[in-house]
Amino acid sequence: MLRIFSFFFLAAASFAQSQDTVLTQTLIAEIRALRQELEATNVTAQRVQITLYRLQSQTAMVTAAQQRFDSARARLTETQHEHNRVAAQVKAWEQATSGPIDNNEKANMQQELPRAKTVLETLITEEGVRQSALAEAEGQYRTEQARLTDLQVLLDRLDKALDELARPKR
Repeated sequence: MLRIFSFFFLAAASFAQSQDTVLTQTLIAEIRALRQELEATNVTAQRVQITLYRLQSQTAMVTAAQQRFDSARARLTETQHEHNRVAAQVKAWEQATSGPIDNNEKANMQQELPRAKTVLETLITEEGVRQSALAEAEGQYRTEQARLTDLQVLLDRLDKALDELARPKR
């Protein structure tokens, strides 16, 4: 009888011990899973921070490129207006010198006409340079804007991924 009692006692003890072992293993597995999810969340948070920093920097770069583009456009417009003004003045002087006017005034216009034509040629050259600068500034602006759009798309993807992680699993 003592043997049967010992057997049941040892069986019960080993059964209780195996339940504790299973529970312990289950808890350990759960803790490991939680640690892995926490590490994944930390990595995701770091990626979001990096992307937000890049977005902030890229926004500043887009703003600077847009200012350069607007400035180049304004300088070109000024040059074009000055070109048109000088061209109109040259045309008016040429027409005036061919018509009946005072000889003194005609001599002054004929003296100023070569200078005005030189200024006009300079303005034409400057206009070409400024058109090139405008095209370059526009290209830089479009490039920076495309990079900003790419970062915004990345942030959207990260937002969706975080939303998926936040939803309860079924």
